[in-house]
Amino acid sequence: MFIPWLASVAAGWKGGEDFLWSGLTAGFVCILVLLATRGETPKISARFGILVVNFLWWVVPLICALPFILALPELTLIDAIFEATSGLTTTGATVLTDLINQPRPILLWRSLMQWIGGLGILSLGLILLPFLRVGGMQLFRMESSDRADKPLPRLIEISKSIILIYLVLSGLCAFSYIAVGVGPFDSIAHAMTTVATGGFSTRDGSIGAFANPTAEIIITCFMFLGALPFVLYLQAIRGRPFLLWRDQQVRWFFLIVAFFILSVTSAHYTNNDISLGQALREAAFNVTSIMTGTGYASANYAGWGSFATGVFFFIMFVGGCAGSTTCGIKIFRFQILYSFVINQLKKIIYPKGVFVLKYDKNPIDDKFIASIISFIYMYLIIFFLLSALLSLNGLDFITAISGAATSISNVGPGLGSIIGPNGNFSSLPDFSKWILTIGMILGRLELFAILVLFLPSFWRN
Repeated sequence: MFIPWLASVAAGWKGGEDFLWSGLTAGFVCILVLLATRGETPKISARFGILVVNFLWWVVPLICALPFILALPELTLIDAIFEATSGLTTTGATVLTDLINQPRPILLWRSLMQWIGGLGILSLGLILLPFLRVGGMQLFRMESSDRADKPLPRLIEISKSIILIYLVLSGLCAFSYIAVGVGPFDSIAHAMTTVATGGFSTRDGSIGAFANPTAEIIITCFMFLGALPFVLYLQAIRGRPFLLWRDQQVRWFFLIVAFFILSVTSAHYTNNDISLGQALREAAFNVTSIMTGTGYASANYAGWGSFATGVFFFIMFVGGCAGSTTCGIKIFRFQILYSFVINQLKKIIYPKGVFVLKYDKNPIDDKFIASIISFIYMYLIIFFLLSALLSLNGLDFITAISGAATSISNVGPGLGSIIGPNGNFSSLPDFSKWILTIGMILGRLELFAILVLFLPSFWRN
């Protein structure tokens, strides 16, 4: 919070003092936490990890909403919490309008929240969720990341490497934007939200407002990079660069993205009077944006035909790779579900056959399969529940189902005229904003880390 204040002092921006008071308040809370947690480091058990994760992702958005409350008195409490939650979960849904005239410190704060949120998501995906065995994420448990004896030094070592890679990608992204003519402030702000696959922009028209085709190509590349497993970047630095392409999840992700880009390009080119090159560029940008959960928009894809609209709705659920800054169901779960279905079909043909389910040439047992199937089942159940609650609050069908999908998948824009790529969430009723806020956190914590709190057995000794 002191960063926007210091930037406003250095650059002469208005509104920076609100971040000074917010930072002092947050600092006071941090001091209380430090005093309360002095002593020996507790054993990192599953229960401890789940409680820490929940406290972080439910309490920190309340603290991050302070600058919005102080700097923008026209916002209601739920508007401020919604914006902060959307930032930290890298969803990218916004209730702010006329962004180009908003105070610069506010715009910088929105980007910072998403950048920090992206780091938190990497920590979740690479360290905590595999340790907590959430939704099949134990498949990606890193070597020695679950040692019972003094695990913190190992976790700190991994975190430092992740932060370094994250910083390098962010710097390269900002430099690339500046090199193609985007202003320094816009470049830095968008670099933070691109690598985090967040989607907050400094303009109401998102990336389309810059009318810079070269910048769109660069953003597409960095969104794709943000959706790849960061552990593979770590291994590449350690001398194993070819693992990135050999990884089965990465290959599937590349092929799925390419398939949908070509499909949407065909629909866009057929339904609109544009060149094939423009159709390909716009399809590549928006498909990558929605599938990675970034949520940028370079055009109003609602006018590309019903097929393209259906594709965008479906890929909201897909997401990127495990261990990246993306959300959604994620590629590896679709891979394992596909393999499971193929194995079941083989068993029908060969009833006495023995078929071993493998992932990346490694056998996986029934516990992993059950975990993944139950995750996908609960994901769809909660999606339908969120849709029903939004519909009961008076939202039309398209707004309700796309709002539910975009919140639980942490995408950002939905479909339709209200929350589509040219709209925002400001006009929604307060109850709907609360529902969407809960959906964003549920999606970010991959459901079970929150749902387990409702089991009496979790609280028993």
